[in-house]
Amino acid sequence: MPLQPDQQIIFHIDMNSYFASCEQQANPFLRGKPIGVCEHLGGIIIAPSIEAKKFGIKTGCPVWEAKKIYPKIILLYTDPEKYRNTTARFLKIFYSYTEEIEKYSIDEAFLNMTANLRHEKDPWAAAGNIALEIKASMKKYVGDWIRCSVGIGPSKLIAKIASELQKPDGLTIVPPDKIETLYDRLQLTDIPGIAKRTERNLNALGIKTLRDLRDYPQSKLVAHFGIMGYHLSQMGRLRGSWRETEFGEEAPIKSMGHAYTLPKTTSDRKLALQVLYKLSEMVGKRLREAELAGNIIHFITSDKEHDYIGQRRKLNYFTADGREIFMEAAKIFENRTEARNFRLIGVTVGGLAEASDQQALFEPDRRKKRLTTALDKINDKYGDFTVARIPAWQAREVIRDSIGFGRMKEFKVRFKAGKN
Repeated sequence: MPLQPDQQIIFHIDMNSYFASCEQQANPFLRGKPIGVCEHLGGIIIAPSIEAKKFGIKTGCPVWEAKKIYPKIILLYTDPEKYRNTTARFLKIFYSYTEEIEKYSIDEAFLNMTANLRHEKDPWAAAGNIALEIKASMKKYVGDWIRCSVGIGPSKLIAKIASELQKPDGLTIVPPDKIETLYDRLQLTDIPGIAKRTERNLNALGIKTLRDLRDYPQSKLVAHFGIMGYHLSQMGRLRGSWRETEFGEEAPIKSMGHAYTLPKTTSDRKLALQVLYKLSEMVGKRLREAELAGNIIHFITSDKEHDYIGQRRKLNYFTADGREIFMEAAKIFENRTEARNFRLIGVTVGGLAEASDQQALFEPDRRKKRLTTALDKINDKYGDFTVARIPAWQAREVIRDSIGFGRMKEFKVRFKAGKN
């Protein structure tokens, strides 16, 4: 029967072992083999292939441990541009079905298919057919080794839960009248937003199952967890979402930053400053692409014990210039004498506003702007940091391009709904 006026049909489409699958798609000799994608080969595996997962090698597994589990595992550096291009291709397919898309991360998205299916005689069966069409299009136009799991439900929460139930390459439909069956299939940590630490806190209250959470008094959860208790109560009832936004809603970008974890802890302050310079240039480039500038600089570092030291500095001007960002962040860095060893280094620019097109008053400022514009044009054509200021160039072998999991607000799809 057709949907009720207040009902929705939401797809959650999640790529399987995404970065590893992109590498296997690009190189057929890697297909069917256990591989691990890493930011640096002495760190952790951020994306094991489906074959590696079968041996028990999970996301976040240290490289040494992965080699112990399977000595012949193939380790690869990340190739962010490859993954971004693949994401753009599968998003183009999604946009051919609906404009109501939430680009949740580089390898997953929500699609609101309600308008497409509202007048179908059996909308949930029709939804399943569309999901199969999308999978077929993915195989044809993105790659036969890029697989995805699709979850379909009446809310984003149910759709995301459903997409996790059959992996890899699954399709799970949970219409409203089947939601109750999830209580027999799910553990607490199967609910997005409930991690191991939260599970332990819930267990301490005697909440061991999803049914326990559903039946636990909301007032007591709020008393114990604060506002999070309300959301936990909703999750127990399989309602709401850990992240409720309107489809197509573009929340303003509040800050932009980059952080990098070095392959090993170092006390070399010169090296740390080189990395900071390149990070600052990367942030400046993103700000200029988004036509934004900021007046708050936040610097952060951590040592081998993972103790974080951070401080922010408010400027009396707005900037999107990488050198200026570095100079301000370096002042904070030099003043934080308690930081003897460095493992993570990061810089963020906040207080964002639209960049001004006003012509600089003084000639040195005009020259600086012309130089920055020229560098952007060269690097846009030939690749980031083809030409760079010396400190950023010196850091080119230390810090590589990053994937940018949380930058989907900035991710632009060139083609939408068949438009060129």
